[in-house]
Amino acid sequence: MDGLLLAHVAVFAVSAVLCAVSIPRALAIQHADTRWGLVGLLGSVGLWAAGYVGYLVAPTNALREAFYILGFSFAFVAVGAFLYFCAAYTGRPPRRVPYRKTALAAFAVVVGLKVTNPLHEFYFTTEWTTTPFPHLAVVHQPAYWLILGLSYALTAVGFFMLLERFYRTGTDSRPLVVLLVLTGVPALATTLGEEIDWLLPLMYEPPGVALFAVGVLFVYARRFEAIRLTSNATDPAVFLDADGRVRDYNTAALAILPSLDGSVGAPIDRVNDLLAAELDDPGVVAVEDDTTRYYQVSTAPFTAGDARMGQLVTLTDVTDRETYRRQLESKTEQLEALTRVVRHDIRNDMTVITGWGETLRDHVDDDGRDALDRVLRTADHVVDVTDTVGEFLDALSGAASLDLRPVSLHRTLTAELAAVRESHPDADYAVEGAIPDVDVRATGLLSSVFRNLLENAARHSDRDTPSVTVSCTERDDTVEIRVADDGPGIPDAQKSRLFDRGEKGAASPGSGIGLYLVQTLVEQFDGTVHVEDNDPRGAVFVVELERAV
Repeated sequence: MDGLLLAHVAVFAVSAVLCAVSIPRALAIQHADTRWGLVGLLGSVGLWAAGYVGYLVAPTNALREAFYILGFSFAFVAVGAFLYFCAAYTGRPPRRVPYRKTALAAFAVVVGLKVTNPLHEFYFTTEWTTTPFPHLAVVHQPAYWLILGLSYALTAVGFFMLLERFYRTGTDSRPLVVLLVLTGVPALATTLGEEIDWLLPLMYEPPGVALFAVGVLFVYARRFEAIRLTSNATDPAVFLDADGRVRDYNTAALAILPSLDGSVGAPIDRVNDLLAAELDDPGVVAVEDDTTRYYQVSTAPFTAGDARMGQLVTLTDVTDRETYRRQLESKTEQLEALTRVVRHDIRNDMTVITGWGETLRDHVDDDGRDALDRVLRTADHVVDVTDTVGEFLDALSGAASLDLRPVSLHRTLTAELAAVRESHPDADYAVEGAIPDVDVRATGLLSSVFRNLLENAARHSDRDTPSVTVSCTERDDTVEIRVADDGPGIPDAQKSRLFDRGEKGAASPGSGIGLYLVQTLVEQFDGTVHVEDNDPRGAVFVVELERAV
């Protein structure tokens, strides 16, 4: 075989082999569109190069022309695959490209014309020649040069997308820029093939693509994926390897963390210890500049096949949210302090009332003694409520958990019924059946649950004499308490949000916090509460509590 012919065969054969062996590596890329774009590029370029090998070594002219058309056709397929890959890699979803169907139709027409060239010879004709070695020479026609120019224009768009992406990333993209430039060098041989005696008029891009594939998939694989991950992120992003060393970052990250400049290869804890401290349990970091800004740290692992190659660290600006949270936290602390002071003062005043009340016991007659007992019981109840409210607020703030204990359902519900009968003498409160003498898991604030439900039933009624019926049902592990009224009822649209903070009916005179408190307390007791329609009218509030063991 002629040495020059052997050189041509070797160039395209090696290109085809390199593309083929690179495909399994490309299939390990995590990002689906990037993966399939690169696999499509490698497959089409491999067939392009293989077609040229067949063209050079086939024994008959018919086979030579058939192999040439195979390679010639897949050359244009490779252009489409390259654009798809570039768009996906640079964060431009190729499936959302405008006029995609029109472009695919035009693409199919061009490929169809190439495949049918023996019928019309718009692209090329053939003739046997012995220069520079015996072979079936291809004589290109104007359509070839037109489509070649279009192909180069489309390829230039892809090159621009990649170079723009490399520019936007950190300082570690130079090897890939060099690879990309080398990928385009063989195009010089394509354009000069008609002028240089020892070159055939073929398209010599396959060696460049093969070099690019080997470079990005075997030599600079981490860098290749890191740039895609970091530069596609609009938020500040840092790519770390499996050892916690900085491999890349985008310009947004460099803008807020100047210590990243020149940090590629350095451990992240040396670059920014605050960021490093958040990696195991991501939270919010504060970045000090002219002002303080807060960023939510999130991490995403990056793998190649079964091997973990590192993680992508993203910082999302949550300054407004975090500032509001801190202001709210400060106000909450102030309110908690105020609550403690008020509770303390109430306890002191109730102690004074109780003390002076006891001194009056020997100075009042029998009628007055009954009133005095009510005053003293109320004072004791106020003290108990302040203690229980303190426990409840501590549980809500996370300072402590509610100490659930056995609470008598019969005693608590009976006492609250007596209280509301006294405060709402115009309402008819009835008990259907008996209130079971059982204990439930709750706290002293169980009385607040029943008081709110019983008072709401009368307060929100549209009747002159509201009727409220209480019933209880014992089950194996729970007790169900139902408070039914004959009022206007609750619209279905309002039922789902009835227990939200501040939620109340249009005609409700309340603050909208009573039912929210009911739900909050019942959930603290590990119970449930919901509302149903009463028959024939009104609403039924259903509370289910766990029985105390």
